[in-house]
Amino acid sequence: MLERSLESFVFALVLLRVSGRKSLSQLNYFDFFTVGIVANLFAKYITDPNQGRKIFLAPAAIVAADVLASRLAIKSSTARRMLEGKPVIFVKDGKIIEKNIAKMHYNIAEVLAALRYKGVYDLNEVEFAVLEVDGTISVLKKPQSTPLTPKDMDIPTQYKGLPSIIVQEGKILLENLRKNNLSRNWLAERLKGLGVNDISQVFLASLAPDGSLYVDLKGT
Repeated sequence: MLERSLESFVFALVLLRVSGRKSLSQLNYFDFFTVGIVANLFAKYITDPNQGRKIFLAPAAIVAADVLASRLAIKSSTARRMLEGKPVIFVKDGKIIEKNIAKMHYNIAEVLAALRYKGVYDLNEVEFAVLEVDGTISVLKKPQSTPLTPKDMDIPTQYKGLPSIIVQEGKILLENLRKNNLSRNWLAERLKGLGVNDISQVFLASLAPDGSLYVDLKGT
């Protein structure tokens, strides 16, 4: 069984490389169907000693068909609608579109619950609510219900950027120090100013774009 498990693992890895990578949230119903069939075939090969390697032809054919279907969906909008469906607008200008929630196989309680997950408790706030092809819900609130942003108030902002990790689990990441034109001495002085005399005690230290240093010590 160990040998069959390893064979299945290698072959599954090859199929995954061929089919491309998707996160679970990006899988449509057809993808889930394909994954389920392939998994069952591999399980059958691993547990049934009477099954020969020819069983691998089935998942290979299924994955090939899945890849072909994906390519068709990319090139043809008609094929995409057939394979993946299309988004369904179920709330428009604060009004629930009853025929569309029937298409979604949702009831009113499920619709309201889905909106609450998106932070919407008042339907009057909603401009559009859409069921996407992957089953997720998207909500566009009306302008008057959208929080103000600095842009709305003509407030200038600065680019935040990403923090740079310079110490990780007690080890200095010299490359990141160099990228920020910093030295070991600079780091030692900054840590000393924070009461840290031993770098090995630092679990994580990161430098923000504004020059501030975040330090998390081991065991704290």
